[in-house]
Amino acid sequence: MRLPLIALLLAFPTASLAVETAAFLDIGVGARGIGMGGAFTALADDSSAVYWNPAGLARLEKREVSVSHAELGLGTREDFLAYAHPTSRGTFAAAMTYLSQGSIGGRDTAGRPTGDYEASDAAVAGAYGLKTDAADLGVSVKYLRSHIASSEAQGVAADFGARRSFDGAGPGKLIVGAALRNTGPGLKYENQRNDLPLRLAGGAAYTFAAGRTLAVEVQTAPRGGGADGGFGGEFRVMEGALLRLGWSTKNAAPEGSGFDAARGLTVGLGLERAGFRFDYAAQAAGELGAAHRFTLAKRF
Repeated sequence: MRLPLIALLLAFPTASLAVETAAFLDIGVGARGIGMGGAFTALADDSSAVYWNPAGLARLEKREVSVSHAELGLGTREDFLAYAHPTSRGTFAAAMTYLSQGSIGGRDTAGRPTGDYEASDAAVAGAYGLKTDAADLGVSVKYLRSHIASSEAQGVAADFGARRSFDGAGPGKLIVGAALRNTGPGLKYENQRNDLPLRLAGGAAYTFAAGRTLAVEVQTAPRGGGADGGFGGEFRVMEGALLRLGWSTKNAAPEGSGFDAARGLTVGLGLERAGFRFDYAAQAAGELGAAHRFTLAKRF
C-alpha cells in the first residue's frame, strides 16, 4: 500500500513521489534553507545540516540547538528539532522530524464517506561531521516511522555528504557540496514495500565579504524521477538582519496563471542577536496560498 500523503502531495506535487513512500523526507526543513529555494546542500553550516548535508556539521564551532515549525497547507504541519555538539573529534548531532496531517476524510471504492482517519510520519536521526584534509565528510542514520489509520511501517535510512571550501576564489569564498539522501530498504505496509525518496543533490555557494551569498543546486532522483534545480541568495541588509530569495523548479508551474504562476518562489527573513537567530520563510503553493516556516536557533 502506498503512503497516501494527500495534503502533502497537493501542496508539493512531484512526479517521483507517486511511486515512493515517506515523501516527507523530501520536503526540506528549516526556514533558512527553504528561503533560499532549497539550494542549501553546499551552504549548510548550522544544525539543519543533519537534513541537508551532514558534512556541514563539521564546520560548527559552537553548540547549537534549533527548533522549526512549518504550516504546509491543508492542515499539514512539520516540526523539526536539532542539536549539534562540536568536539575535538568532530561534530555530533541529533534531530527529529515529525509531520502531522490531521484528520483525512476516508472514502470507499464507490466514493462514499467512511469516516476520518489520521496520518503522521516521524524520523529520528543521529549524525556526525568530520573535517579532513581533502573535504568535510558526514553521515546521518535515521529511524523512520510512518502511520496511517490502523497501519504502520518502520524502517531505517542513511544520508552521506561531502563539502569543501575554496578560499582565494576571487573576492569571496567558494563552497561545493554533495549529499546522497535516504538510502535504505524502504518501508513495508502490509504486504507491499515501497522505496524511499532517494535523492542525490549537488550544489555550490559563493559568499562575499559584505554578507552576501549566492547558491545553486541540482537534485536528481536516481530511480528515474527526473531532476530539479534551485537557486537562491542571502543578503545582509543591516547589522543582524538578512533577506533571502530563492526559486525551485520542484514546485514551479511555469505554464500556470495567477497564484499558480508563483509556484517555486521563496522569500525569507533572518534576524540575529546575542547568539539567537530567528528565520522565517514563505514558499508559494499556487492556489493554496503559501507555506510558512519558522526557525528559532541558539548558539552557545
